[in-house]
Amino acid sequence: MEEAYQLGGETLEGVSRDSDDLDELAARVASGDRAAFDDLYTRTVDEVYAFVRGQCRNDAEAEDIIANVFLKVWRSARSYRVGSGQFRRWLFAIARNEVKRAWAQRKREAAPLPEEIAEAEANRPGLDIPTRDLLHRAMLVLTPEQRDVVVLRYYGGKSHQEIAAILGKREGAVRALLLRALRKMRKAIDDAAGAR
Repeated sequence: MEEAYQLGGETLEGVSRDSDDLDELAARVASGDRAAFDDLYTRTVDEVYAFVRGQCRNDAEAEDIIANVFLKVWRSARSYRVGSGQFRRWLFAIARNEVKRAWAQRKREAAPLPEEIAEAEANRPGLDIPTRDLLHRAMLVLTPEQRDVVVLRYYGGKSHQEIAAILGKREGAVRALLLRALRKMRKAIDDAAGAR
């Protein structure tokens, strides 16, 4: 009797079927099928958005990055190895590269004034502005790889196993990256609190 293992509310068998479905859609997108692209977008945009938004200052920046991600998916669909079952991994690699590009561009631009940040974030639900700013600063001390793991885990709600599949790493490596990242963030937050 074949066992089905649970993964974030889905069985591993379901995850495998989903990978096959995405692979099939990617093949159709590579041949220029716009309906397949729309379906692919609908099925993946929420999880990619959660990943990207966790690394951005605001919704507008995340939406710009998401637009670039899916534009690149459309334009480079032929470069995806159909049949590999690694579409999510390929998609998240594009998203990671777009986030890195945005971070590099942000470093070149002048930082917004605190009043601009306060005004933009004032009406957003969730964390207060000082806490959000502190978390953003703590994320800056992480390596890109550590930042990816933290965002996928806490903003994307992914399991260690799902993160490992997306990043192409072993589950133990993901756990170690996450632990090191959280320690670095804790130190950055403690240092910031001590400086006040």
